[in-house]
Amino acid sequence: MTNAQASPVPSEPHTISTRVTGCVYSVDEAPQLGVRQTPIAVNLTYRRTNPFEITADFPNSAGDFAVTWCIGRETLSAGLTATAEMSYEADRLVSDIQIGTHALRWHDWTLLTLSSPSGTAEIGLPTYELIQFVARTEDIVPAGTEAELITDAHLAELFEV
Repeated sequence: MTNAQASPVPSEPHTISTRVTGCVYSVDEAPQLGVRQTPIAVNLTYRRTNPFEITADFPNSAGDFAVTWCIGRETLSAGLTATAEMSYEADRLVSDIQIGTHALRWHDWTLLTLSSPSGTAEIGLPTYELIQFVARTEDIVPAGTEAELITDAHLAELFEV
């Protein structure tokens, strides 16, 4: 397992960013069955201007942050308090993102399963750092007050054709 590290990333006002180190899990079938763990640094960003969303930027092999997933803050928060089995059963047919927490001997580990038409990625991140990050977002926009920040201009932009 990799050493988990969260480090703040410089950001604009009303924005929180942090880099969390975890690992990508992949199954090797040949020459011997096993699970491979590859270290990954994920940049998480929360913006007051988009209060329902956390973006997760994942690097490509060149180290550039080439893939971005948008995760609902409420979805991440709920996944941090649910066991993996509960989360996967609830989300199996309704979500491209499944989040569940595993209690391990040394620390809790949160597994994000991201599914798209091009494949599925399983990424393990330290639960404690994710809990800290979500708590920091709630310092900017308390949970349950997000809708107060959405304006008619935001809605018009969403529905613009």
